Amino acid sequence: MIANSGGQRRFQRVFRALRETSWPALGPNVADQGLALVHRTIRENQPVTAHFQAGNQRLPVSCLPVFGPSGTVHAVRIHTGTPEEVVRQVPLIPLEFDTSLLAHFGSPDGSTPISALFSTDVPWTLPAILEHVLWIDEKLDLIALFDPIEPAPRWCESLVVDDPATKTRRHLWMAARSVIGPQGVPIVRAVIADLTAMTPPPSWDPLAEHLSPRTTYLSPRATRDHGSTLMDLRTTLMHSVICHDPHLAPWRHANPQLHPEDLRAALIAVADLTAGRSVTFSLRVRFIDHGPWTTLHVSGSPLANYSRPQASIDFWIENSPP
Repeated sequence: MIANSGGQRRFQRVFRALRETSWPALGPNVADQGLALVHRTIRENQPVTAHFQAGNQRLPVSCLPVFGPSGTVHAVRIHTGTPEEVVRQVPLIPLEFDTSLLAHFGSPDGSTPISALFSTDVPWTLPAILEHVLWIDEKLDLIALFDPIEPAPRWCESLVVDDPATKTRRHLWMAARSVIGPQGVPIVRAVIADLTAMTPPPSWDPLAEHLSPRTTYLSPRATRDHGSTLMDLRTTLMHSVICHDPHLAPWRHANPQLHPEDLRAALIAVADLTAGRSVTFSLRVRFIDHGPWTTLHVSGSPLANYSRPQASIDFWIENSPP
């Protein structure tokens, strides 16, 4: 919920969020009336305007829903004044991750455009989104939303992206929640707020320091057909990818298909990494149905002392050893 264009706030009870604004000073029941208006807006799936009794005055209040790509209300703006008087100072964009971990973006909502990265035209994989993230707070807790066994219920933190359109850094605040979707399977719904005008972006990501030094320091010729990434072992999600080869770079934007005969070897490798053992193996992948299989060679090392099991992964294609 965005109350009177306030800045970032973590998940909390809606009533408490309203109480933390200046509204209670208008009267003892204004926060309660605001809570009822928020619930009505979500229930009716449309903008709602009401007049609150604030002492001897009748205060016009507008509640505007922000719809996600599937038509569900992802956020609500509540402001004093009529809908025509509302100034959307904080740009918002809703998004939803489907069961394939593809992010679909809804229409932006705000007085100024949000980063051009978030287009409604094409879906994004989570690794492709993270590719543009220069800094993110509690990254592993975000990935925990996609845990197939015990997904985290919510995540609400800062991230900094490099906006290719403006060549500037944008400070974003993302609130995400794991829910059960219409098909009875877990999905993740979220909303991103652009806080750049309110809070300067930070500039450090400690987890990225553990990327393979072989990729980071190799010359351009040595990195041909080679890349490096971090893997979350519970979800097998790749994040913090470094890959300079143009043949492999597009792989970051699609989910691979594994050859059926190689699935067992991949599962054994993940189990070994989770148990603290390094691995080296090969498998065949492709990114389009009925396309040719490409043999990928993989070397992985477990990383210790993280809240979730992680591994550093190097990969290269056949006949192109690192």
